[in-house]
Amino acid sequence: MEYILILFSLIFTTTGQWLQKIAANKAVAYPGETHLVYRILIQRETWWAITSLAIGIVLWLSVLYFMEVSRAFPFLSLGFVLVMLVSHFHFKEVITLARWIGVGFIVAGIVMVSIS
Repeated sequence: MEYILILFSLIFTTTGQWLQKIAANKAVAYPGETHLVYRILIQRETWWAITSLAIGIVLWLSVLYFMEVSRAFPFLSLGFVLVMLVSHFHFKEVITLARWIGVGFIVAGIVMVSIS
């Protein structure tokens, strides 16, 4: 149960990050006389991002109800991996070898924490 909650928390927070990037890109793509913050706030993706992140927080609080924080917290680092993958496949960002090595360390650390 806890791991399913972690998975969905990660999915919602990663989705929130992805939507924030889309909203920021849209706001920058349509420069005008209005302030950048205003252009970001009027983007539909900004509000979906806030909603997604809020759901992720509620799910994370549920995780903390069921698990020790010292065991649960390392799983949050999978969010870095998921955001990196979304950035690579959706935004066509280049992922360097050093980042892939970092992902390997993150995954190895999570495996060590989960079996302890």
